[in-house]
Amino acid sequence: MDWRIAFGLGVTTTWITAGLFYLLGIVGWNNFLTLPTADIGSFLEGAFAPLAFLWLVIGHFMQQKEITANTRAISIQERSARRLEVHSQRDSYFKLHDMVQSQLGSIAGFHYMSVCGPTGTGEITGEEFAEQRNHAAASDPSWFVRKMIRLAVENRDVDGALQDIFFGTDIRARHSANFSRAFCKLLTNAEAVDTDEIIADALLNGSAAGILYRVILHVQADEEIGSLIGDPRTAEDSPQTD
Repeated sequence: MDWRIAFGLGVTTTWITAGLFYLLGIVGWNNFLTLPTADIGSFLEGAFAPLAFLWLVIGHFMQQKEITANTRAISIQERSARRLEVHSQRDSYFKLHDMVQSQLGSIAGFHYMSVCGPTGTGEITGEEFAEQRNHAAASDPSWFVRKMIRLAVENRDVDGALQDIFFGTDIRARHSANFSRAFCKLLTNAEAVDTDEIIADALLNGSAAGILYRVILHVQADEEIGSLIGDPRTAEDSPQTD
């Protein structure tokens, strides 16, 4: 039992007992019954008015307690709903992540073919490209992304090589722009569902696609690739491409 109710019952019992003692011991039952009806009503009204006020106050505090409990329950439900919403958003993001990773791998594959294929350096034939593309599609979507990173690292000290690799032709520039645009969209979605910035940081600084994206940003800014760790420029700083 709530202590307020126990307190109210105790006061009520004491008050009624004191009232009966006053009525029977001092006024007298016979004298009370001979009083006019209006006087009896006034007596009862005065006798029970304090009790009515007491229980009104107790009811108010009990109601406040219930409101507080309901507010706390609603707050817990809201936090639970937010957690479920974030969990659902993250599930959706990771499904999107898998699809976009495949897209990024495909873009990097055609970019690699443009650089190292028959129309480029000739290091890889069409048949070899088809075999590697099948391998990438089956088990390793970042295969060509890593190959592009290797090209950038191997040619980092060659004057003009990085510009040629990423922007030497219209096709290569288009591949670089498409890769950057797709990665920026993926990064934006990661930031939207990542309250701790863990997912976005891992995507940007720990994934092959993130490293290649930063390499492209370096080349766009005519900067040498000193280190592939860290974010040289934010996604908002990246050039807008049509």
